Amino acid sequence: MTDELKPWRVTASRITYEDRWIRVRSDDCVTADGTVIAPFHVLDYPDWINVIPVMPDGRVLLTREYRHGRGEIVLGLVAGGVERSDSNTGDTALAAAQRELREETGYEASTFVKLLTSYPNAASHSNAVTSWLALGLSKAGEPSFDPGEKVELLFTDLAAILADLQSGAVIMQSMHVAALFTAESWLRTQASEGLK
Repeated sequence: MTDELKPWRVTASRITYEDRWIRVRSDDCVTADGTVIAPFHVLDYPDWINVIPVMPDGRVLLTREYRHGRGEIVLGLVAGGVERSDSNTGDTALAAAQRELREETGYEASTFVKLLTSYPNAASHSNAVTSWLALGLSKAGEPSFDPGEKVELLFTDLAAILADLQSGAVIMQSMHVAALFTAESWLRTQASEGLK
C-alpha cells in the first residue's frame, strides 16, 4: 500500500436535493495532488439490509417485485432501509432485518446470523448494507406491505438459484448475489463442521 492515497479535502458542501428516499449532497473537493473536483455528487441513502430466510427444509425464501429503475419484475431478497424506528434497539441493522422479514413475508426467525457488511457503491453512495441469514422460521401472520409495494414469495433451492445466477438465467441486484453466495458458504461450513 502507498502513502500517496489520501482522502479528498472538501471545501464546500450543500444539499442539492432531498426527499424521504434520498439526499443528494454536492461537494466541492480537492484531491491530494491539488486537482479540483466540483461538484462531486454523493447519494446519502440510509443503511440497507438484506435477509436470506432459510426454511426448516433448507429452501430459501426469495421475493419477486417490480423494480422501477429497471422497469422489470426482479427476483431478490427480503430487503429494505434502516429506519429511525429501528434505532430503538442496540443493533439497528438487526432490528431492520427483523422488521423487514416480518413485513414482507409474515415470517419471524428465532436466529439471525450476520453474514457480511458491504458498500453498495463507495464511489458515490454513503451507506452500507448488512446481509443476514434468518433461521428457525415460523409463520407469524400476513405480510404488511408499504403503500405501492407488492411482493410475491418464492421458495427455492439455494444451489439452483446460485446456478441460475452463474448461468445468467437470473439477474439480481449485486448485493443480493453477494449475500446468497456468502450464505451458501456459511451453510456449507456449518454442515461440514456438523459432520466432524
